[in-house]
Amino acid sequence: MRQLIPYLVFPALMGCALTASYLQMVDGTEPATAALISVLIFGFAAIPLLERVLPYRPQWNQNQADLKPDIIYMLLNAFIPRLWTPIQIFVLTAVTAWLGSQLNNQLWPQHWPLLADLFLMLLIAEFGRYWVHYAAHKIDWLWRLHAVHHSPKRLYFLNANRFHPLEKLIFQIPEVAPFVLLGTPVEVIAMYFTFNGIHGLTQHSNIHIKGGLLNYIFSLTELHRWHHSQKIEESDRNFGNNLIVWDIVFGTFFYPKKREVETIGLLNPEYPQSLSGQMAAPFAKRDISKPEGWQK
Repeated sequence: MRQLIPYLVFPALMGCALTASYLQMVDGTEPATAALISVLIFGFAAIPLLERVLPYRPQWNQNQADLKPDIIYMLLNAFIPRLWTPIQIFVLTAVTAWLGSQLNNQLWPQHWPLLADLFLMLLIAEFGRYWVHYAAHKIDWLWRLHAVHHSPKRLYFLNANRFHPLEKLIFQIPEVAPFVLLGTPVEVIAMYFTFNGIHGLTQHSNIHIKGGLLNYIFSLTELHRWHHSQKIEESDRNFGNNLIVWDIVFGTFFYPKKREVETIGLLNPEYPQSLSGQMAAPFAKRDISKPEGWQK
């Protein structure tokens, strides 16, 4: 049974969260509120508990002067924006209705099962996210912003929200713009918010999780740890946010099964760990995520 538990963690968390969001919406709860409640219960409450009960690396459960910055990042990039989600969805719905009246049709398949709609939204959003994430590793000014996300020296659930606010705005474009144009139903968007929230927290968690065959569909914890490796030949892989399918298609999939990731973080051990230092780091004269004089 102990060997089976790591394979059950992700399906159980995600299944419970999606079911909870769906049942709340059926019961009349506003979709954004339903998604938020599900993520709070099955993400921010359940995942840190599982990190203590079933840790991947016990030493990663120790605060390394990163808890306070990560909480502030969470407030900046996750919690506060979610307070505005009802307004965002209202605006999204209004714009979509206007576009529908102008085009006299809706491009989104309106009669698919909800889970099929969710997977379609994941595929579309992931295609844009994949290329934005890929560019963030290849284009200097984007990498300077993205280096903030790779700065932690351990992985635990709050790392999911460690993004420079400017990068967060860029990453949100492929998750919003296509679905305004396609007229995606608000219930599908709420399910996507639920999936994205739970997946991101799980993906960065310090839980001993095994994905098995799911590692060829979703960008799970086992895969994403390699993306945070200090070795660039390992971290320049597995760009998927929720799905790994585009990495498989475009040849950036990386899944060594017989070894574990070693050191994570940036090449420069002196990269600032304070919030103020990381806010300023992208605008330094040189890329301080790498040691002075470093050449790839």
